[in-house]
Amino acid sequence: MEKKEITEGSEAPLFKLDSYNAGNIDLASLIGDQKIVLIFSRYFGCPICQVDFKELLKRKAEIEEKNAKILYITQSGEKIAKEYIEKENVDFPVIPSSKDELYAEYGLGVMTSDAVKQIPLKLKEVQKHGFKHGEYEGEEKQGPGQFVIDEHGIIIHALKGWLDIDGILSVL
Repeated sequence: MEKKEITEGSEAPLFKLDSYNAGNIDLASLIGDQKIVLIFSRYFGCPICQVDFKELLKRKAEIEEKNAKILYITQSGEKIAKEYIEKENVDFPVIPSSKDELYAEYGLGVMTSDAVKQIPLKLKEVQKHGFKHGEYEGEEKQGPGQFVIDEHGIIIHALKGWLDIDGILSVL
């Protein structure tokens, strides 16, 4: 499979997928009204992803106040994803994908060296919050990432790596 390179200025790859909590998500139908923030996590059992998810929930209002819609992509299966959705009262779509689907469409492969270098610092946050590793789901080496799509379907922010809310807010 040819690896795609999605960068700022690229057209956002479109998709229609069922979410765990908000029905079918058709990216094409969402483009036009507001900016869209796509957050690619790894899976809910990943303790670093748990730290990032906690940060996203804490700062989600800052994103929504700038008239942007959050879509959260995960490798987690339905049972575990729904546990997190219910426990955290998640109101943005949580969409399942495998490494060969959306992750590949958006050029996210194995974790980048920058993301790997951040792991020791991220693990300090994991310890601070007392998060534990849950079930392993999907591709363990899958890299996370984030993209912001403007009202014309163009990527205006692309980051391969752990969640960076300030980076997202800077383009909204």
